[in-house]
Amino acid sequence: MANEAYICRIDQNLAAGVVQITDLRPNTSRRSLTYDKVPQSGYMPAYPQNDAVTGSTAANATTSALSGLAAYLVDVVAQNTSGNGLSEAIADAAAARFIAQAAAGDDIDANNALVTVGGATAGTALDANGSVGSLADVLKILAGGAYTVPAGTQVNGGAAFKGSADGAFDDDGYRQIYQSGALTMSVSEGDLAQWIADGYCTVYDDAGAALS
Repeated sequence: MANEAYICRIDQNLAAGVVQITDLRPNTSRRSLTYDKVPQSGYMPAYPQNDAVTGSTAANATTSALSGLAAYLVDVVAQNTSGNGLSEAIADAAAARFIAQAAAGDDIDANNALVTVGGATAGTALDANGSVGSLADVLKILAGGAYTVPAGTQVNGGAAFKGSADGAFDDDGYRQIYQSGALTMSVSEGDLAQWIADGYCTVYDDAGAALS
């Protein structure tokens, strides 16, 4: 599916339920349930989850359920050339870099996060060379989507990638936002323009390009 947008909270100190985005359409509280199927307005999404993988593994497997971006990366990404999965250190470094990109208002650059900063082998990608991830999933986690892997998930720093994902999203409370005229106006001069200027969020299109 295309045309999604992602509002990514970058302020860690902002309390939940404080900042509302009211100028997206259809308005969630005023929409017609018959004609307006996908509500858009609401509160600022949660800050992205990012449990550390390092320190939570033994014998190449997670020792507890882990949530967030690093857990997602170690679950779905295979390194190019070796075919191994990501080590704990690579997953944690790459996840931190993705979050830093959002915090800086930069475009989301998977190669920079996984290879340049994370240290994965050249050519490692979210959705190629054996990986089963996607940019859409990374953006969803950055926008507050909750992804969790169970205890016992294989961590493949020194072994062939398992080839499938063990984790899943819990979409309870997650609201998918879409690119629309209302979103463009909000980012340009409305609620989102204010929250971007105040350093509360960064907004992305489905290609990971920052909107402003």
